[in-house]
Amino acid sequence: MRNLPSIINSLDIVPRPEYRFGWGAPPATRTTTLTVTMLGDPEMSVAWPQRERVGLIFKEGESPLKMIETLLKREGFRSPEELKHEFEIPHAQLTCRTIDDESDGLVKADANDPKTVLRQALILGLCGPTFYDPLKAVIWTNNRLSRKLDLFEPGRWYADN
Repeated sequence: MRNLPSIINSLDIVPRPEYRFGWGAPPATRTTTLTVTMLGDPEMSVAWPQRERVGLIFKEGESPLKMIETLLKREGFRSPEELKHEFEIPHAQLTCRTIDDESDGLVKADANDPKTVLRQALILGLCGPTFYDPLKAVIWTNNRLSRKLDLFEPGRWYADN
């Protein structure tokens, strides 16, 4: 008597391509759009508090990196790392969320207010794609300096009321 695996192998059954997930129809595909955030919403008990909004508004066609590096040198700094000792910045890791270019509270990149502009540039240089980390090296690129972000302090995940 032949065993079951050898019988199955000898049957030459090939599933149709539309049943590639096994012997049944593929599972239904669903798409859901995220419309709610727990970041900065004081109505939600699990909301993380917003710490700061950062972003620089540059003149049309101006290179953010070139403008900030020129301002840095004009103010007597040799590197962006020196700014960490010059300005009060958040000391803990924060979560970043991109915001619209038209949001309130963004700073115009104006050479007449170098301290404010350089502080904003410092914080943007410490922001990666999702986190601000004051212990990281300051990295300035045109892309990083052009970002507009809200920074949130991670808090509790569960309501403890």
